[in-house]
Amino acid sequence: MVSYPLLAVSGRLHYRRLVDFLRATRDPEYLAAKAMDIGDFSRLAILFAAVFLCAAIIWDHAIDPINASQAAWLRVVEASAVLAWVVASREDIHSRQARIAALLAPLFVEITFLKILSMLDGGGSYGMGGILYGYIFGPFLVLAQPFGFAVLVLLMPTIFPAVAGMLGLSFGVDMALFSAYVWMGFVPIVFILLTFEYLYWKVFSYRRQVERQAITDGLTQIANRGHFLSESARCLERHRRYGHSACLLFIDVDHFKTINDTYGHRVGDAAIRYVVRTVLPLVRESDLFARYGGEEFVVLLQETPATVASGIAERMRAAVAAHEFKPAGRNTRPVTLTVSIGVSSFDPGRDSPDIDVLVHNADRALYEAKRQGRDRVVSNVDALMPAC
Repeated sequence: MVSYPLLAVSGRLHYRRLVDFLRATRDPEYLAAKAMDIGDFSRLAILFAAVFLCAAIIWDHAIDPINASQAAWLRVVEASAVLAWVVASREDIHSRQARIAALLAPLFVEITFLKILSMLDGGGSYGMGGILYGYIFGPFLVLAQPFGFAVLVLLMPTIFPAVAGMLGLSFGVDMALFSAYVWMGFVPIVFILLTFEYLYWKVFSYRRQVERQAITDGLTQIANRGHFLSESARCLERHRRYGHSACLLFIDVDHFKTINDTYGHRVGDAAIRYVVRTVLPLVRESDLFARYGGEEFVVLLQETPATVASGIAERMRAAVAAHEFKPAGRNTRPVTLTVSIGVSSFDPGRDSPDIDVLVHNADRALYEAKRQGRDRVVSNVDALMPAC
């Protein structure tokens, strides 16, 4: 038998998870993805709602053939208000004008709906259930909106009957009965919206995880080679357009094969992670740091001249050599790691924005650093200079 304290703790945990989930759904990246994936569907649903309101003229005629023609113009006005919502949402469904339209259009439709019911003979008896159609459309109309805002959009017409009653407004219908109808529609629709929000959030989280894995090196959790090449190509083109210089560092762990052969691949992997942990604090947020392959790494230093890049590379080299790498395990001795770094530069007034050329030049400089004895930094300018 479950005790009450256990139930209380379980309830608090579920509440905390719900709060964390709702906070996650306010993330700008999540909202942008939601607008992109569902925005067109919501716009189409709003447009369909406008068509449905025009078609409701037939429904009015079935209730009261005599007075239906007098209410037809109100149906057209209703549809026009909903069409205005479509227009306001055309560019950005999360824009300020789109959200104002989302708040006002359903409320306006409700008021005109009540007015039409008061104009029809028997409208209060036969037309009251029509408000439930609004709640059928409701979740589709606000599907692309943030969950909290979507609930607010649906809440405004739900509380309107009570507000109208307090203000003494009369539409010739039983407002207490009407209020019961709208609350009967509101509660399950909010649950449906919450369920959809959770399902979409799961899809979004899984998709983001897959996308992150596609561009991330599994061992080091920095960018992989493919992502580096595609992103750096765009960066170089932007640097060419605005006349900014850039540099590339090609980093290689010295004698890495010996480490693998002596201590095994597990220690070799740990050594690679150690180099990344050591170098990463010296990489700026604007730079691109990636594992190029095996024990090789590349760093694209954006808006950086060659003299500054060589200084950054020297600090990276010194940081790796400053401490002994201590693999996990009591029987494993500390290992002295060093890196060699080749530096190449991009001059927007002289060079083409070709990342392959930049990598090739840095690789040549790295080869020269290896030839000179390793544990050093060589720029491509130095590598091309003739030996004395």
